[in-house]
Amino acid sequence: MATTTIDTTRTTGAPNRPARDPISERIRDAFVYVTEGAKVTEAIDAVRRSRVPTGQAACVFVIDGKGRYKGFARLSALLRADGESNVNAFIDGADLAAPHDMEQEAAARRLQLRDVPLLPVVNAKSEMIGVLTFDDAMDILEQETTDDIMFKAGVGDVFNTDDHIRSERLTQGPIWYTVRVRILFLMVTLAGGLIVGGLIDQFEDVLGAVIALAIFIPLVMDMGGNVGTQSSTIFARGFALGHVTMQDFWRKSFAREAAVGLVMAVGIALVAGTVAYFWQGVPNDIPQLGVVVGVALFISVLTAACLGFLMPYVMMKMGIDHAPGADPFITTIKDFTGLLVYFLMASWLIGVDLDSDDTAMLQQTPPTLVGLVTEGAE
Repeated sequence: MATTTIDTTRTTGAPNRPARDPISERIRDAFVYVTEGAKVTEAIDAVRRSRVPTGQAACVFVIDGKGRYKGFARLSALLRADGESNVNAFIDGADLAAPHDMEQEAAARRLQLRDVPLLPVVNAKSEMIGVLTFDDAMDILEQETTDDIMFKAGVGDVFNTDDHIRSERLTQGPIWYTVRVRILFLMVTLAGGLIVGGLIDQFEDVLGAVIALAIFIPLVMDMGGNVGTQSSTIFARGFALGHVTMQDFWRKSFAREAAVGLVMAVGIALVAGTVAYFWQGVPNDIPQLGVVVGVALFISVLTAACLGFLMPYVMMKMGIDHAPGADPFITTIKDFTGLLVYFLMASWLIGVDLDSDDTAMLQQTPPTLVGLVTEGAE
């Protein structure tokens, strides 16, 4: 007759590949199991006699004579079954077991995706050595998500990513520690701002000829920035939850985000272009301004949406933590691209010659634009 027991023993064995946070460090070694061929009544009796917490008795695990994991049976299913039935008829999750050297986050994600209360953990010989509870898995995912958010905000320890950053160190620890972990990527943003400032300086003549162009510069920059932040945040959360994977990134994730960015870009460009046309274009006799603003916003929004997914993906492929580093690069690239298109479109459609000096430029500018510059000088 099959035996039942509530006692478990840990088995040792060196992992094939050391993990930074192996799941073996978080498992519980108390669980209920029966051997293959046991009856339903024997499995239920094992649960009754167990001293394990209620949550750890939700599943009865099935092992063979050598202690190797074969699957599990849900207690709810056993209670509704005929007591003389063989427990093998209710076995599920034969492929559920996690190796003891699996990363904690990956194991927790497996438990979450399979929607089971307990995750069996086995050693190199497939012998069951413990379980990961749902509560512990949620704690792991919460900690990982917190770390990702802190890195994304630029307050993670970029010099030693193996250390978990605690909020106590950032709010109550040494000031120079907080400065060190936050300032690095702020310097990237500073450098990007100077680059974009240099671009604006190159188009000083265009701004001088059409003062109304300056009104929409913050719109082009801020709209792209908001879209880029949205996309990178969605990527980070989707990757943390397993909804975005490296295997099908191009076919599913990036293609979908590009389509979303295209739709948003068209809508925003039409609205902003129409407003620019009636607000500043028609009163100043420069109707082309609506087209300039619309096209620039279209390029800025679409570029930001694509970069929000592309930059983290590229950085991960290069082995760089994308959380603190993606946004500064996204901001710089989309600002530079959007403003470049904005000024080039303005110089082309409105008719400002970038190669001439100020006098020649005003001579070649349409009379309406010269009038605007003259009135502005007065």
